Amino acid sequence: MKLYLIYHFQSSHNADNEFRPAKYRVLYFFNDDEFLDESSLRSRYKDFAPEGGEDLSFQSLDLMKDFAMSFASEFEAEEVRLISAQDYNVGQDSVKDRKGLGQVFAKYGEAVVNPEFKKRGGIFGKLFR
Repeated sequence: MKLYLIYHFQSSHNADNEFRPAKYRVLYFFNDDEFLDESSLRSRYKDFAPEGGEDLSFQSLDLMKDFAMSFASEFEAEEVRLISAQDYNVGQDSVKDRKGLGQVFAKYGEAVVNPEFKKRGGIFGKLFR
């Protein structure tokens, strides 16, 4: 199983003479079958962003990756594929089916491999999964 995360990068800007740092906001987080439960996302988000906030935003891409990897362990996913909304939109123009969606993540996104994932090969691995 793989997990997929689409995020929006908002660059820093100075509006009304207030500094707002750049941030990475989770837009969509899903696995092969469904979107991850929003209450689970928000609950775990508190562990990664103690400063509060309700919009699942992170001050760094690395922190967002750590957040995503915490779900990879829970779902026993081999990796999380991350892609910015901008890159996703560029790739989406050429997609014709569901298989193409995975290709967009592979071509334009970034794979973060779960070091705890262990492939279970053979018949016994499939039975005891």
